[in-house]
Amino acid sequence: MNKKISVIDLFAGPGGLGEGFSQFQSGKTFGPSVSIEMDKVACDTLRLRKLFRSLKSNDKKKYYELVKSDENVTWESARETFKNYAEYIDDSVWNHELGSDQHDEKTTNDEIRRRLDKLGHTKDKPLVIIGGPPCQAYSLIGRASRKQMSLKGNYVPEKDNRHFLYQWYLNIIPEFKPEAFVMENVPGILSSKVNDQPIFKQILKDLRGLGYELFSLKENKQLDLFDQDLDFKLKASDYGVAQDRQRVIVLGLRKDITNTKKISCLLQTETNTVESLLSEMPKLRSGLSKVEKTKSKDSLENWKEQLRHKYWKGFEGIEADIKKELKNKIKEIQDKRYVFDRGGKYIHCSRYGLSNSISSELIDWYVDENLEGYLNHESRSHMDCDLRRYLFNSVFTSVRGKPPLLNDYPAFLLPDHKNKDSGNHKDRFRTIDGSAPSKTITSHISKDGHAFIHHDPMQCRSLTVREAARIQSFPDNYYFCGNRTQQYHQVGNAVPPYLALQIAQKVSEVL
Repeated sequence: MNKKISVIDLFAGPGGLGEGFSQFQSGKTFGPSVSIEMDKVACDTLRLRKLFRSLKSNDKKKYYELVKSDENVTWESARETFKNYAEYIDDSVWNHELGSDQHDEKTTNDEIRRRLDKLGHTKDKPLVIIGGPPCQAYSLIGRASRKQMSLKGNYVPEKDNRHFLYQWYLNIIPEFKPEAFVMENVPGILSSKVNDQPIFKQILKDLRGLGYELFSLKENKQLDLFDQDLDFKLKASDYGVAQDRQRVIVLGLRKDITNTKKISCLLQTETNTVESLLSEMPKLRSGLSKVEKTKSKDSLENWKEQLRHKYWKGFEGIEADIKKELKNKIKEIQDKRYVFDRGGKYIHCSRYGLSNSISSELIDWYVDENLEGYLNHESRSHMDCDLRRYLFNSVFTSVRGKPPLLNDYPAFLLPDHKNKDSGNHKDRFRTIDGSAPSKTITSHISKDGHAFIHHDPMQCRSLTVREAARIQSFPDNYYFCGNRTQQYHQVGNAVPPYLALQIAQKVSEVL
């Protein structure tokens, strides 16, 4: 089949899953696509990304000038410059909340069809539906608090609309009869229950009832379609992503598409580490947001001042091996001759793309030589007390091979929280291990960076948006719209695009 495969991307977020499909075979296999997303800022990100993929070579220069400027780029700010593309981009992204009262099933399907047709989809072209309902209702993170709310009568799962958003797949699939679909979600969906019934088993039953066979892509062998206990959980680090993120991925194929009971699955690849992705990036210091008992303003000297020996109270309560390394790092920070940068919306880097630690395949995936630097790479500001906690945490992690718990902290570094001795959130400060894939980048990174401390003690800060995006496997030319908090939220909610690329390959093989 030589025709390009059209795509409907439901609950698209900033476009992680769609990016993998769009990039497969350099965009020659999948497209056009209609993306549906409720978050207005994420829709701006989606539109700019679709614009980038649509631009002719002579127009891309204008795009690079735009994203490398000091402006907060939005689709509206770009629209006039790229007005020849505006209608196509507007049709390809629908800012709409599926499951809301704004549109019923018929009007939603009609609008999707209208947009697909305007983008060039025809009835004889194959179609794929991708995406997954919002994961908050299924997430293991927060399940304990929901249980407490339930006991108090404040949370009723049966009334949480998010549990039933998967039914929009059940509404849209029979209307469009796609040759294939890819449904993704968090592992918590596997154990989530409503009315004491496992919701995931009901989802699988409903999907099979629509005339689709379901596949797991996990095992490195051929799988029997009719195995009811397939393992649908994939770990991104098994497939080249430098992150131990786990997602549930269900591949559905229409029964008339394949007469076989077997399908080839994803092959595990070499593990990539955080250090390999971030080591070549410019070193940044955090900003200084607040200094206790003084009115010190943010500056490199004031930042260094907060990390001098005098603030460590004789290193009381710090064990000898940690103390020795901590003193070395404090001295190195004071003596270092290079200038720590705060970063910004764009940082030019003379050695951009010249990495000795990333495989050639991933270099091609991440690096865009026309960019010559890094987008969305601006450090957060931290309080002086958090700077010292971050330094202690990263040194402890490098020496012991694991981040400290709160009871490993000396008393003078403990946060002034009422529940600090309760045993709850005892791992609230965590350094990313540079020698391994990262733990999951979650949307909580948008609230604070305590659980995402940079592995380099010299930098004393949480990850930037670009560093989080690299760990999530977004290419460097992927621009995230909105303020920094909104950018973090988009990155944390996304499917790793490099994993999505490999899923797209399997869909392509079948179709």
